[in-house]
Amino acid sequence: MVGEHYSLEELQKLAQDRLRPSITNPNYLVLRRRAQLISNWIGQVPGKDLRVLDIGGRYQPYRPLLQERLGQYIAIDVLATRLVNVVGKGELLPFRANTFDLVIATGVFEYFPRPHLAADQVHEVLKPGGVLLMSVGAVSPRFVDDEHWRYMRSGLRSILSPFSQVEIVPEVSSLGGFCRLINAGLNIFAKYELVRGLFQVTVFPLVNLAGLGLEKLSLSTNDQMAGNYCALARK
Repeated sequence: MVGEHYSLEELQKLAQDRLRPSITNPNYLVLRRRAQLISNWIGQVPGKDLRVLDIGGRYQPYRPLLQERLGQYIAIDVLATRLVNVVGKGELLPFRANTFDLVIATGVFEYFPRPHLAADQVHEVLKPGGVLLMSVGAVSPRFVDDEHWRYMRSGLRSILSPFSQVEIVPEVSSLGGFCRLINAGLNIFAKYELVRGLFQVTVFPLVNLAGLGLEKLSLSTNDQMAGNYCALARK
């Protein structure tokens, strides 16, 4: 768990590992593509002096993508860190309606017992025309016991039904998802740090490079084994 005992430098390192993941990271394929998608979508959000809400904002990996356009950046999380402004739940946002231009929620909707309620809350606090950018796990291992859900396209569309425009994109195809599962599985079963460290400099990079090559070749658009989905939802 990441809490107040983590230094600002450690939190920034965790954020950097998500924004610009190393090829040795077992989740490299999904993290790399997620950063690309979010960067592109942020570029489509009009205006400057943006009011931004980061749900699950203990690290804030995508904040640097907004730095020159920020008016206010508020991070809410159930866990207090040096970067969190408000300790609270995404299903009960303590903000007024029509407050934010942009809401970022990556890797948090898996934790909400009532994700439809969380989406309704986001919709309420967004200004008209405001945007939600989110990422959710699909064919992905359970990382902690607190997780409740994995999402398919139809489930994600159901949750985002209050929004006027929704775009859903797989972070990787089934080919990339299969490669990611290989690395994630090995990382889970490598109980000893020595073994995990060996995988990080041998197997993980090779599998990531293979997956990256397969994704670039666009051999398949099948997303039945997509590891994660990104979504843009406009109010």
